[in-house]
Amino acid sequence: MVLALSFYSCDTDDDGPNVAYEVAEITAYELPEYFETGEDYEIEVTYELADACHTFAGFEQGPSEDEDDEDVILYYIHALSSYDPNLIECNEEGELTETRLARNDFRVASNTEYTTVRFMLLRGVSSTNESDYITVDVPIGEPEDETPEENTNE
Repeated sequence: MVLALSFYSCDTDDDGPNVAYEVAEITAYELPEYFETGEDYEIEVTYELADACHTFAGFEQGPSEDEDDEDVILYYIHALSSYDPNLIECNEEGELTETRLARNDFRVASNTEYTTVRFMLLRGVSSTNESDYITVDVPIGEPEDETPEENTNE
């Protein structure tokens, strides 16, 4: 009897609920004009779900060094949604565009050697599996005001 129960418990034809994850398209963002070292900043991101059967699952985010420019630190943000892949049709209605706080404590360390944070906000993935990013550069430190050239025609 125990042997029969062990075979029954390994049945792989389970059509119960499953969870799959998918990229939610980032459509807008709110970033400061510049970062001051040691200060905390909020980063808001607006994304669009594929349909109302998708729910927000969270943000995947983090820094990476830019191999091409040592003055730039890359910061990736991906919005993820979850859904049940067993659903063939989505008949639910709901809001597809949402804005959420991706970080409320984004901080640039005071000992950083970088001059720019380059945000890489995932917009989607192409049919050839290439990532499509919105790229936004935010300088570290208050930008210097541009002074108008002096008029030498006096």
